[in-house]
Amino acid sequence: MEYNFSYYSFCGISKADLLSGLGMQDTGTLDANGQYDFTMAQLPDHWIVFRYNNLGRPPAVARKELSRQGTLIACDVREGEHVCRVECYEHGVLKWSISHDGEAGDTLDLEVVGIVPPTFAPMRRAAFAAQQKADQAGEDAHYMYWLPLDFAASLTGYRYDREKFPWGTPQFTEIEPVIPTTF
Repeated sequence: MEYNFSYYSFCGISKADLLSGLGMQDTGTLDANGQYDFTMAQLPDHWIVFRYNNLGRPPAVARKELSRQGTLIACDVREGEHVCRVECYEHGVLKWSISHDGEAGDTLDLEVVGIVPPTFAPMRRAAFAAQQKADQAGEDAHYMYWLPLDFAASLTGYRYDREKFPWGTPQFTEIEPVIPTTF
């Protein structure tokens, strides 16, 4: 199955404030199979993950605005084209971004903008070496594609293609837009 969606990890903002900023409300309905367009889970390390499962109609997520109270790590995934981007916003400012665009077949493509935490450098070296080795062996591997997502997971404790983590299983619930009441 190919995934095409975005997910956002927030730290330093309460779930209530985040829902308000998104114009959403939590229905409380557990999303065990990933069938809802909008879902949210509170992770045990104070990160909150918001997933959007339909890039055909991307939500208007104001990343800078939603990061004003803390940190936002946004992950955009187009798995079928081997394209992904990870961005980090802190207190309303884009701090760094890492993107891989393998659509044209360049397995080593990687664009890094801004000042990325130092833990990224060894991960980058390892992924680059593994990708070069795979390319030389004629293997179909995508280490550089996974690198931004692996790095985001190293910071937030969450990656979209995993169900279980050392700390347990995230419990995503459906969230939906708040419908204004009319008089």
